[in-house]
Amino acid sequence: MADEADKPARAEKTSRKRSKRKRKPSATTQASAKGKPWTFPKNTLEDAIRIPKAIEDKNAGNPMPAREIAVAVGFRQAQDWRFLDLLRSANQYGLVDGTGPTATIQLTKLGQDIVAPSTPSQRSEALQSAFRTVKDFAAVEQHYGGKRIPEDEFFLNTLTRDFSVPKDRVEQFAKVFLENLTFLRAFSPTTVTSDPSRGISEAPVPTTPPDKIPSPIISKEPRTREFLDTCFVMMPFGEWFDRYYQEIYVPAIREAGFEPIRADELFHTGSVVEQIWEQIEKSKLLLADLTGKNPNVFYELGLAHAIRKPVIFASGQLEDVPFDLRHLRVIIYDTREPEWAARLRQSVSDYLRNAIKEPEKSIPHPFRGFATD
Repeated sequence: MADEADKPARAEKTSRKRSKRKRKPSATTQASAKGKPWTFPKNTLEDAIRIPKAIEDKNAGNPMPAREIAVAVGFRQAQDWRFLDLLRSANQYGLVDGTGPTATIQLTKLGQDIVAPSTPSQRSEALQSAFRTVKDFAAVEQHYGGKRIPEDEFFLNTLTRDFSVPKDRVEQFAKVFLENLTFLRAFSPTTVTSDPSRGISEAPVPTTPPDKIPSPIISKEPRTREFLDTCFVMMPFGEWFDRYYQEIYVPAIREAGFEPIRADELFHTGSVVEQIWEQIEKSKLLLADLTGKNPNVFYELGLAHAIRKPVIFASGQLEDVPFDLRHLRVIIYDTREPEWAARLRQSVSDYLRNAIKEPEKSIPHPFRGFATD
C-alpha cells in the first residue's frame, strides 16, 4: 500500500526532471558556440587571398590539390589546422570551391577577378563582393552604413546583442571585420581628403640632378592600392629621400607588379615596430636604400633576412653597403649623372622582377635554409 501511495509523488518528481531537461538553455549556454561551425571566416580577406593566388601563380588558375596549395602558402602538410582554417576562410569569402586536406581546389569567378583582374576596378569590386559574401560581415557593415564604429566595448556588445555573435567568438569577429575594412579602404578610389585611402597621381620621373629641382616638399597623401603583393621599402625619411620614394621607387615598384608601402604610410594605432614587423612578414619582397647607413633601415633589414625575405638594395655610394651584402642584388646610383633617376627607376623594376623569379639570390646564404612556418 505504501508503494501505491508513493506513485503520484514519484511521477511528479520524474515529470520535473524531464521538464528540466527540456528547459531553454541559459544565457550563458546561448552565448557559447563551442562545437558549432563558424559562420564567419577566422582569417582576414587579405590572408585568405593567398589560396586563390597560389592557384593562379603555381598552376595558371587551374584546379589544384589541397596538399600542393598548402606547400605553396607555407605549410608542410595539408592536415595542418592553420592551413585548413585558411582554406575554409577562402571558401567562406567565395574565392574558391573545395575544402579539406584531400580536396581538389578550384578558383571561383570571384577569386579570378581578384587575383587576375582585367582592370583595377574589377579587382576592387570583387574584393568588396568577397567581403559581403560573408552574411554576418555584410549585415554589420549595413548596420553602421559608413558611420564611425564605436569603441571596443560598445562594438562588441552590439555584435553580441544585435547580431547574435557568440561571446566566445566576438573578439575574433571584431578583429577580422575591422582589419577587412582597413584592407578594402586601401583599394577604394575615394576622394575624401581625410580618408587614408585617397589616391594621388604619380609624379613624373625627374631627369635632372636633385639640386635643380625646386623643392623637396611632396604630398604625404596615401595612394589607392592596385596590386595584391606588396613591396616594403626600407629607407631614411625626410628631405630628398621622400621625393625619391614618391617619384622613383613608387612607380618602379608598380611597374614590376607590386604595391609599394613605407613605414610612414601605416595608419594603424599601436606599436610602430609591430606594424613594421607585420608589413615585413606580409610583403612578397623588399627594397632597402642603404644610403647614409641609417640604423633603422639596417634593423628592419635584419628582420627581413631573418625570415628569408628577398631584398634588393639601392645606395648612393657603394661604401654604404656592407661588404658581406655586396654579392646580392645592389643598385648603385649617382645623382650627378644625367638621367640618373630614369635609370634608377628602370633598374629597380628589373631587379624586382628578377628577385621574384630567383628569390634565393636576394637572401644571404646563412638564412636560406631556415624554416618560416
